[in-house]
Amino acid sequence: MKTSESFLEHYKGNESFVARVQDWINQAERYHKPIVTPFLNETECFIVEKICGKQIPYRFDGGSKDATLKRVIFFDEDGFSLVVCLVATFNTKFETISHRDVLGSLMNIGIERNQIGDLWVDDNRIVCYTTDTQGDYIIQNCTRIKRSTIQFSESPIHYEQVIKKEKFTVTISSERLDNVVSAMMQKSRTIAQEYIQSQKVRVNHEILEETSKLCNNGDTISIRGVGKFIYLGKIKTTRKDRYLVEFEKYR
Repeated sequence: MKTSESFLEHYKGNESFVARVQDWINQAERYHKPIVTPFLNETECFIVEKICGKQIPYRFDGGSKDATLKRVIFFDEDGFSLVVCLVATFNTKFETISHRDVLGSLMNIGIERNQIGDLWVDDNRIVCYTTDTQGDYIIQNCTRIKRSTIQFSESPIHYEQVIKKEKFTVTISSERLDNVVSAMMQKSRTIAQEYIQSQKVRVNHEILEETSKLCNNGDTISIRGVGKFIYLGKIKTTRKDRYLVEFEKYR
């Protein structure tokens, strides 16, 4: 695959990642073997889908069904998993451990962020998805988080993260993107327009700069520095011809 200016223009802001995807594909084609990527975020996975379509064999592997961070395997026919699930427990009576604490400890032993998939703390349990090659290293070397001694082990169960979301309703004048973003941010429409035009808003993983675009039910809207939302759509029209709409915010 060759890079062209018109092709990259479609992926404005993600040109360097598009070039990486093309390089992975070229390597797989040249050496006739599967190429496995690091963990990619939702936007990057979306770009891979757009580039590959149905023309190039590939699959995602995040370790669990609804994983957010996933690896991509190009030109693979075996279907084996390259992601392991590590689990550790700690005593909540003596310590509070957060996602940031766990990630910081992993970085301190030399693990790069793109070698870690979905990671969360659920009550007294830490769940961490990582590459098959990094699993043993983490088990052997990540034995302390804050003041707690912990021991990771590979789990035969691949856990699913329970994503917490909160519903909100608000009245808006139209379903234009700037109106919807304004409601989600709880800021003025002018500020919402500035965010959109500054490429800080993604709709279904794509950067949009068109403030007047109409939102559709089920759209995923990510606002940099604010959060991630799902627009659920109109509930009813008010007497003043405004719309009562509903959306969910990821907590």
